[in-house]
Amino acid sequence: MKKTRSICITTLGALMLAATAFADHDKYQTADVIDATNEGRGFVGASWLIRTEDGFRGSIMANTTSDSDPYTLWVVVFNNPESCATSPCTGNDLGNPNVGGSVFNGGGAIVPSNGALKRNGKPAGDGAVKIDFDVPAHPLPDGLFLLFGDPAGLYEGNGLGAEIHLVLDKHPMPMPGQSWVPDLTTTNFPGAGPATNDSFAIFLACPDDGSCP
Repeated sequence: MKKTRSICITTLGALMLAATAFADHDKYQTADVIDATNEGRGFVGASWLIRTEDGFRGSIMANTTSDSDPYTLWVVVFNNPESCATSPCTGNDLGNPNVGGSVFNGGGAIVPSNGALKRNGKPAGDGAVKIDFDVPAHPLPDGLFLLFGDPAGLYEGNGLGAEIHLVLDKHPMPMPGQSWVPDLTTTNFPGAGPATNDSFAIFLACPDDGSCP
């Protein structure tokens, strides 16, 4: 009986140590979603990441400048943020091969109204969007739209060390009879004009001491 109890306690202790070790490799980060237009909206939502060495997953939630239009999420990975000219990194750093930059599609959505009203009681035409994403640390899937940079995407084992930017783009509504697929998955849109940045969020890399900004 004593031997059985000892084995159970030992097993439980091993499981607790394994769980602790696993938790040490999971890091949770949050960031404000910031207006990227000229409308001066300030903070327009929130975003979060759960990072491991093998990748990251998360969600971005934001008020948008329109409803019913297609919006896309673009994931910007700076694999070596220490090579960026500034902190946080900027789009200018993507041209530096030492940065290991990659910009690729992370999802899309047709945005519903957020229910806001004008003073006259009519709909304001603003929207709200939530897009979930999951990025493993390995080369991007064949066929996924790579806007710019390294097709390796997030480097292997670099889920904690990369700086991550999330960018929401507003697309023009497709013309009648045109497919919505390009406007929700690529930048090759057939609609009435170019896509524009609507908002963004920035996640700095998690340093070796285990903390995440």
